[in-house]
Formats: sequence, C-alpha cells, structure tokens
Amino acid sequence: MTYTIIDHGTWVPYTREAVLSPEGFPLVPAGTMFCKRESDGVDWYDFSRAEGSFAAGSVLVACLKTDLGWITQGVFADFGRMFPQNQMLIEVQGWEGEKPHNVFGMKVFDPDTGIFTDVPQTPIPVVTFKRDLWVRATDDEADVIEVVLAQQTTRKQRIFSEATYLDHADQFFAELRSGFVLAFGEDRADELLAPSS
Repeated sequence: MTYTIIDHGTWVPYTREAVLSPEGFPLVPAGTMFCKRESDGVDWYDFSRAEGSFAAGSVLVACLKTDLGWITQGVFADFGRMFPQNQMLIEVQGWEGEKPHNVFGMKVFDPDTGIFTDVPQTPIPVVTFKRDLWVRATDDEADVIEVVLAQQTTRKQRIFSEATYLDHADQFFAELRSGFVLAFGEDRADELLAPSS
C-alpha cells in the first residue's frame, strides 16, 4: 500500500488571556491550555478547523519524542479527537486500510525516511535467585560451592555474596557456570543454575 507522510510540525502548550463575553462572563477562563505549532506559533484549533489543513480520508498520528526516537501515540481518522500537545504531528495521506491504529499505533517513526518500525522489546532478564541455588543443592554440593567460592578473588566473593540473584547475561555468570561444570558436570551445573521462575 502506498501512502504519503506529511509532517505538520511539533506542537507545544501555551495559555492565553481570559476571553470574556460582551456581558463580562468568561467564555475561556485564564490559564486554559492551548496548543500551538512550535515553528510558527499557529494555534492548533485554528489550524485543525481550517479548510484544507488535512486531506480527506487522512489519518493523523501524534508522535512523542523518547530515547528510542519518535514513538507514535494517538492515531485518529477523526481530526476533532486529536490534540498533539508536546508531540510531533504527522498526516498519513492515502491510507486505505482498516483500523489504522493497528498499523501505526505504538511504532517508532523515523521522520527522515517516513518509515514505521516496531518498538524494540526490552529482553526479560534471565536470573537465578541465590536462594534457589542453595535449595537445589545437596548439603555436599553446598560444601563444594563454598570451597569453589573461597578460591575466588575477594572482589568476586563480595560480588557473589552481595547479590540476591545471578544474572545469566552477566560476565561473572559465565565464569561461575564454568566453575560449576568443573565441580558437578554440565547437566548438574545447569540444574543448579537453572533460571528461577
């Protein structure tokens, strides 16, 4: 499917003076939050209601700046529901599919290429709680573990003693596993150091 991306800029909050009716009643109270385009100060309501601001059938996508890049937030075909405060607003023209939020929602948007990609998933850490290690070990195995640990440098002994769990991605885990394999064989080492549930 071919579509065109239009960048409508980044929108920021601002407030206005109170707007009073001819009788002196507040129509818009002071401190009401409005939204304007950062580059030229155009008010969001004026822009969004002006004829020709958006192409018929377009989808609006608000993107929030994060450490991962621009992450899409609100995806709307109904322009009246959009309020892109503190976000970049893009328009997807020519979209013909159904449920655009399924395609454009919670994606990383690259404004240079116009490409949407999935948000990278943070891997779930694989850990073994030290308590599980001791529960799994027999009394004899626990004695061997203590001897193996006593042969380590003071620094490594302290790292092991202060930790509440063993992170399988940590460089020390690989060293610890090697020591367990030497002491107990590969199968038993993997049973002792198996991830905690």
